[in-house]
Amino acid sequence: MDEGMGPIDSPHGSEELTDIIASIEMERQASAREAGNATACAASLRKLRELQCGEKEALQSQGPSADHSANLAALTMEIARVEKLTGTANRLSLPGNSHRDKGKGARRDAQRSPLRTRGRRTTNDGGKR
Repeated sequence: MDEGMGPIDSPHGSEELTDIIASIEMERQASAREAGNATACAASLRKLRELQCGEKEALQSQGPSADHSANLAALTMEIARVEKLTGTANRLSLPGNSHRDKGKGARRDAQRSPLRTRGRRTTNDGGKR
């Protein structure tokens, strides 16, 4: 985290957390221009998840509070938004290349029947004509 954001494990007020989330988003946008979207999103997700862990710990140690609940909800929504930008939100539900191409390799490698067998076939009717 940036030094200006304060310790991650300390509880944040809702306004302060909103500012931190906005700062992380601005950093993500700047980083996406320089290093690419995937790298920028990964760094942002790491920071947001660290904040989320800190809020969960604060909620457990200090008991239920409206601030912590609101902070967790805001962090959860922001994490979902950044995951959607990354394309990792439902990675397991997306078909992968191995799933799509599973049967195709066998068909490509299989020997094809000669064209002559595709025509009319003779029946084995005991020589009747």
